[in-house]
Amino acid sequence: MERYPRYPVFSAPPLPRPARRFLPLAAAVLVLASPARAAADTSTQPARRPIGFTLSADLGGGGQLGAGSRYDPPSLFELEATAGYYVALGLSPELSLVLGMSPGVYFAIRPGIHWAVPESPFYLRVAVDAATQIGYLDWRWVLLGGGLELRLSDAVGFYAEGDTGIPLVSGAGVPLMVRAGAFYSF
Repeated sequence: MERYPRYPVFSAPPLPRPARRFLPLAAAVLVLASPARAAADTSTQPARRPIGFTLSADLGGGGQLGAGSRYDPPSLFELEATAGYYVALGLSPELSLVLGMSPGVYFAIRPGIHWAVPESPFYLRVAVDAATQIGYLDWRWVLLGGGLELRLSDAVGFYAEGDTGIPLVSGAGVPLMVRAGAFYSF
């Protein structure tokens, strides 16, 4: 006395043969991937920057306190492009190329080290500056600075920084500079 004998209530049509082979394989992949996903979720905080290259560009300005006549006028305005490689422990060796637009037009090169303070948006920077501000390439300062990063993602963000330094040559004066820019890590 079945009402619909051709369509049993609790059964489904059989799966096609290729789908029957695929389901056990898909189940095995999901089971094997579950421990890896769980381990990744319980890991420590990711690095502030991905390990690899970082490119940045900024505009900055300031002055040279106590600058001699060769470095006159004492105002500074610069465009800086930096390439760095984040290795580990927050350390990034960097190389900056600078186009100075005041006083006059000059070129500078700044090799240095960038250290990202763990679990904070702050960083410290040390660089040695050589510039053509007096007509030929000469060492000016050991720059010491620090800044704040505003990250939009792991790879892109903005920063603001303040620098001062120690003069390496007579008459260079003590630099006081502020700068702001953007970075991209990959």
